[in-house]
Amino acid sequence: MTTKHDDIIEAAKILLWEKGYDATSPRAIQELSNAGQGSFYHHFKTKKDLAAKTMEVVVDERIAEFDEIFGESGPVKERIKRFLLEPRDVLKGCRIGRMVWDSAIGEDDLRRPIQKFFQHLQSQMVAALEQALAAGEIETDIPPEQIATMVIASIQGALTLGRAMQDPAWYDRTIQGAVALVDSVIKPCR
Repeated sequence: MTTKHDDIIEAAKILLWEKGYDATSPRAIQELSNAGQGSFYHHFKTKKDLAAKTMEVVVDERIAEFDEIFGESGPVKERIKRFLLEPRDVLKGCRIGRMVWDSAIGEDDLRRPIQKFFQHLQSQMVAALEQALAAGEIETDIPPEQIATMVIASIQGALTLGRAMQDPAWYDRTIQGAVALVDSVIKPCR
């Protein structure tokens, strides 16, 4: 059973993804969550407080999804490709990346969860690549940090292109290019 607090956060998750921080009003969140103004402000002092809490929830959910997709089993190259090829709602874009383009990114409370998300993805991929390198499973001339950053940037860029063009083919081409790059820069040891 959900509480009004949960309903408000769920409504904020939807609206922040669809409209972004700047275009999402407390009134719209109240309407979508069926929460009155008093209930809204009982749970959250300001729109920013709600957005910060919502971003923490979204980031924790997305990190859990990444951890499940990326996992710890299988060769690192296959794990990275599995993450790249994970189905995404291209025309809506990234729930996390969406917030980067709002003025809200200047707010520390709103930026911290976003940074946490990207740092988690980066650190997990780098650790897996370093472990595979140390174990002699792979070889590469590209530093693990650069590979991980390229993977993250490829997904974010692919989502931006797909959404901007309103055409998933732009996303697909970008991801296929990223997969080809991963194949070319991460080689099994001979």
